[in-house]
Formats: sequence, C-alpha cells, structure tokens
Amino acid sequence: MEGVQWRMGAQQVFLRQLSACHDENHWFACLQQALAGVNEAQANWKERVDLHSIHEIVNHLITYNGRCLDRFQGEPVPPIEERNEDTFVSGTEMDWEVTVATITTIMDDWMQVIQETEEWEWEQQISEYTDETWAMMVANMVIHTGYHIGQIVMLRKQQNVWDVEAEMYE
Repeated sequence: MEGVQWRMGAQQVFLRQLSACHDENHWFACLQQALAGVNEAQANWKERVDLHSIHEIVNHLITYNGRCLDRFQGEPVPPIEERNEDTFVSGTEMDWEVTVATITTIMDDWMQVIQETEEWEWEQQISEYTDETWAMMVANMVIHTGYHIGQIVMLRKQQNVWDVEAEMYE
C-alpha cells in the first residue's frame, strides 16, 4: 500500500480493543457474547470446588475494571486488602442479573471515558509512585479482560451451553 500511512492514536486503539472485549466480536467473542443467555445456575456452576465459576470471574472483572476506571477518573481508590484470589467473589449470595448489569455499566463507562480523553493523557504517569502510564494500565486491563473472556467461553463449552454459531466473528 504505497503512499498510505496507517496510524492510530492511543484513543482509537483503546476504543477498538475495549470494544472487542466489551460488545463487538472480532478475533474472539466479546464479553457480551460470552455472557449472552447465561442463567444463574450456569453462572454459578463449577466443575470442581477449587475452580472459578463464571459469576466469580465476572465479579473479579468488576473489581479490577471498576477500580481502574475510578482511578482513571481521579477517584480515590484504596488498596485491595485481600489477596487477588479473594476478588473472585462467590455469586451464590448475589443476583446474576445485577452482576451482568454492573459489568456492562463499567465497560460502557470505560468506552465513554476513553472517547473523552486527549492523546497527551495516555503518556501521563498514573501516580508519582510508578513509571506506569495510563496507556500501559489500560492495555493491561484490556488483556486481562480478554483472558477472562476466554475462561468464560471455556466454562460454557464445558457445560455444553456455548452456541457454536456465536463463534462466527466479523
């Protein structure tokens, strides 16, 4: 493609990546597709007691993606007191529909916040205590979300409740 320059700014890259994780199937199923049609019993199903359920994985994403969003928006975010493993909160005491609505809202809010950023903001350090930039943090969050989407799809396949047609990506 002689003479054509291909360049996207960080904002466009993150919008595209976040959309692929949130609401548009591309190279893999997005979170909305991975959760589509999951009922409460399927969400709380575990093959073994030492493995995570779909509900626990989504609660983990709510914890981390929500904390990153709050931090990005300048909200105070206290340190997590528990271990990472403790963020995979059991769904047996929580309403599955509320959980899905919460992660959807967080991801929608991320899309909105990213649309409102300026290019220079991506290279700003997230705090005075680290060299990590906002671009690095958001990139890691997107990869982390994609990883857990894969786990959700695998759990649905193990339950024989994954629609093979859902694997048809754009």
